[in-house]
Amino acid sequence: MSTPNPNKKIRGDGEAEERQIEFDRLSSLPDHILHLVLSFLDCPKLSAQTSVLSRRWRSLWKRVPSLTLSTSCLTPSSFARYVEEVLSRRPEGRDVEEIVYLHFDFSLDKNLFDRVVNFAASHGCRHLNVCVPYDEVLEPELFVPLANSDLRILRLRRSTLKSGFGSCGLKMLTILDLDECLLPCDTGADLDPFVNFPCLENLILCNCFLEDRECGFKIFGPRLVKLLIYELDCSKLEIFAPTLTFFDYIDHLNSPRLYNLRLPSLDHADIFVHDKCLDERNMEEMRACYISLLQGLQNASILEINHGLFKLLCKNCELLEHQSCPFTRLKSLKVAVSRINCPYRLPYHVISYFLGGSSTGEQAYIEFG
Repeated sequence: MSTPNPNKKIRGDGEAEERQIEFDRLSSLPDHILHLVLSFLDCPKLSAQTSVLSRRWRSLWKRVPSLTLSTSCLTPSSFARYVEEVLSRRPEGRDVEEIVYLHFDFSLDKNLFDRVVNFAASHGCRHLNVCVPYDEVLEPELFVPLANSDLRILRLRRSTLKSGFGSCGLKMLTILDLDECLLPCDTGADLDPFVNFPCLENLILCNCFLEDRECGFKIFGPRLVKLLIYELDCSKLEIFAPTLTFFDYIDHLNSPRLYNLRLPSLDHADIFVHDKCLDERNMEEMRACYISLLQGLQNASILEINHGLFKLLCKNCELLEHQSCPFTRLKSLKVAVSRINCPYRLPYHVISYFLGGSSTGEQAYIEFG
């Protein structure tokens, strides 16, 4: 039997008017494409409602590899029912690659969250993205089911983490991204919350702060390759990462003031100092602080600094005369400055400080932005 042509024009009985047969091109796409389409729907209602489109769509929403469980458009009771329905109807043997848990509008149901975490652990979830209200506390016990799971990426936003967070021991975790998180502080000891994440390679700390700012902050990463710190509110920062190659650091007003960095494999460092840090009242303290920081970056071959750090070092730059160049492998110094706010050439003492100890560095590259 021949296949009907979807573009063929036909006539109705006794009708002179012609019409075009419509062809559902979207439904003809393969499952993995339609799953991708559904993964972009943030509202749970919309994803489930696609089941009424046709028989083809009836079960697609249950098998999406990336689940977004969001409180958008839902009440507490309907959200709980929706989550239970999604998880319970997941076909056996169908793993989920990513779970995004977005909780905005009402208090966190810890039992429901525990249900989601257990589901992630038992269904091979490799990427868990969690956002909860600021006043909600995520106890370490909530993450224990993930300890021996396949979880590779954990992103936590607006979370309050309690003491012992690292004790859950996420053994396969390679990327940890903390955004606007309150970190615990053990009284009388510097904090090292990531010591039990042995496979951690990428660590991102953005707008994070400690319960007690006077506590020091330690990062010991035996396999850490990439570290990004965008404003960390604590008094002291200590990092020992023997395999770290990339370090990106943005300093605002409340960032750490003391540094102890041991980064023997460092290749690329990018340092940004916000202009509001350049208060004349503590300029000397800041300059000493950043000279100490730069000494910790001594193994970098590529160093990028912004206008703020440039300005800090150039002011009374004769102080650098008494500082020996810490850089032995520096090949490129890039200074991102404005043509309006900065001269075209670095002062001699600044150039000497950066390039005087390098056998390969020949010139400083200035990028105007």
